[in-house]
Amino acid sequence: MLKISKVKNAYKEIEDVLGSDFISDKDFMKAAYSRNVDPAFPDRWADIIVKPETTEEVSHIVKVANKYKIHMVPRGGGADLVGGSVTKGGILLDLTRMNQIHEINLDDYYCIVGCGITWGSMLSELQKKGMTTGILGPGSGYSATIGGGLSNATVGFSSTKYGLVPDICLGVEVVLPDPKGTILRTGSAANQYATPFCRYGVAPDFTGLFMGDVGTMGIKCKAFLRLFPDPPFKARRYYMLLKDDYNKVFELGHKLRKEVGDGLNDLMVTPLILPTLLYAQANNKPKRMPKVTGPIFSVTLEATDQRILDVYLEIVDKIMLKDDTIRPFEWQEIDLDMVLSKDWKFTLKEEFNFFQKYISTAPPKSSCTTCHKVAISRLNESVQKGVQFNINNSKEFPPKNPPYPVFASFLMFLPNGNCVIVGGLGGDNTDENREVTMNIWHKKIRHQVRYGGAHYWLGESISQSIVEAGAYTPEFMQFFKDMKKAVDPNYLLSPNKFHLYSYDHDYTEHLVED
Repeated sequence: MLKISKVKNAYKEIEDVLGSDFISDKDFMKAAYSRNVDPAFPDRWADIIVKPETTEEVSHIVKVANKYKIHMVPRGGGADLVGGSVTKGGILLDLTRMNQIHEINLDDYYCIVGCGITWGSMLSELQKKGMTTGILGPGSGYSATIGGGLSNATVGFSSTKYGLVPDICLGVEVVLPDPKGTILRTGSAANQYATPFCRYGVAPDFTGLFMGDVGTMGIKCKAFLRLFPDPPFKARRYYMLLKDDYNKVFELGHKLRKEVGDGLNDLMVTPLILPTLLYAQANNKPKRMPKVTGPIFSVTLEATDQRILDVYLEIVDKIMLKDDTIRPFEWQEIDLDMVLSKDWKFTLKEEFNFFQKYISTAPPKSSCTTCHKVAISRLNESVQKGVQFNINNSKEFPPKNPPYPVFASFLMFLPNGNCVIVGGLGGDNTDENREVTMNIWHKKIRHQVRYGGAHYWLGESISQSIVEAGAYTPEFMQFFKDMKKAVDPNYLLSPNKFHLYSYDHDYTEHLVED
């Protein structure tokens, strides 16, 4: 436990710079920040809650934290399922006041935004100018921040075409967690005479050090992001396989990527269990549940001209309806309130609210994500191994489990031959079930790591599970620890992630053989 005098002294020094309105150690504030949407974790109270507005204020907080050896954890929108943005004791930095759009440069196709801005705020402004950053942010929607997306290397809508959030990042302005609170710019902005118009070529790619780091290597304050003209013509079509065949899913997904090319904005696949869940939730459902025999494809297309879009639609129909193993599908077969594909129009509202009904089926339930990427050629193998894990370990799952465990809620195809298996498990959010839930969650992540899955939403629980699985070689872990020590010599920033408690801590004591 930190000495009370240390906390009080740190509080006073931070308050002198931020002002009393943006720092608190009141119990009701600590309680409000004690968890995110990750009820598998117990409540954890910080010692101090701070809300900086500028990079310089963050730098001051870091200096004070190093002076008194107080650990820190950055927080964005708080829509986190993996223990990424809470802390027991220490300083919690709420970065949501860093929410300005500093520049939209239409000539050089980039924007500069505060990392506390939400995807909803940023994209709403860009839409007015006919521009987009491509990817629309994570499933948590309007409230998710840019910094969170970069820290978690997030996928989301339009990732099939535009990739992960770091793929649109040209650089960052970041505060290192060192005693000086060093402020650093990466990408072309590392050249103090240049604008942040590109990522590579000025120096080694230090931007990558802070991408997917889940807040362990630095505190991101500003992001320099790529801009694209937003193609005005969009369409969506749905198809259902007549058999539960993931070799066929791979074959069709591969063909669509190859033959549709840049017209393919999003490619998602819904497993069998989801239509059943949605039918149960629908307020305006058909009298009979339709016969769902296989995975459902959602194909979203975009183009700069209606004629080009029509050609894309023809190509997709030719691929998808080539034989009698697949048929056209409409979500009105499940829910009569759903719009027909021919009448579908792109709206930010739909995309930003899409995942909510899947993430938490009921408020008293824990939702433990197991989202991970796999090579599409190994999709069927990964699916089968996921199903078999659930069968082999059925007695270890929490009691009263919801319609989980399923191997996935969605499959989202990404560029360059990989896809995301979006899934998880759940259990009752009670003290007596929390340990059971956490144990099987870690075990399932370790299983996915060992069949070659690449997780991205790491936070505390998943980053620890990867270490526990023995994924990293000793050489990699030593390099990781050396890099961490270079930017954070006192190991104060997000110390629980990756089991990085100190430079001398022996990570091998956390290895688990299942």
